[in-house]
Formats: sequence, structure tokens, C-alpha cells
Amino acid sequence: MFGYCCSMRETQAHNLLWQSVLLQVLRDIRDANRSHEGHKDFVTAARWVGNYPSREFNEVCMCAGLEPDFVHPRFVKIIQEAEAKSAARKTTKKAPVAVAAE
Repeated sequence: MFGYCCSMRETQAHNLLWQSVLLQVLRDIRDANRSHEGHKDFVTAARWVGNYPSREFNEVCMCAGLEPDFVHPRFVKIIQEAEAKSAARKTTKKAPVAVAAE
């Protein structure tokens, strides 16, 4: 899918383009709890990042001028933090208080 990009002459504009792809993935991960659509984007981004870097993830990082082995663990950590924050919100939601009738 992205095989052509890394064989092209590396330019600053080329790197910035692929860095913007990674930035959008990061935004999708960080905005997970803002709306239903944000949650869908989070799920898509988290699957793309995966537990292990896919070939596509590696290629995007390399085209962005970044080392996949450096980037991937940091994305995974941010995903785990977002999941923990989401779980914490679910457990701290206040249940409706029943008022006894007199």
C-alpha cells in the first residue's frame, strides 16, 4: 500500500505529510471520550496501531522520518492511558439517588 513512499527521495514536505498522518492517529486516540464518533475513531486508530507494529505502521513511521520501534510503544502507552481513563469514568459515574417518600 505505501511501498512506493520510502523509496522516493526524502524531503521535508514528504516527511511532514506522513507526520501529519501519525498526528491524526494520535488525535483520534486522545479524543476517545469526547463523543460517540470520537470513540469510533479511537477504536479504528487503536486497531491500526495494534499490540505489535504492522507493516503499514512501520512504513508510515519510516516515511515520516521516525523510528517505528521508538514511536509504537509510546502510542500503545497513550492508548492504554485512554482506555484506563475511560474505564475510570464509567466506574465513577454517579448513580441516581433515590429519595424516600414521606
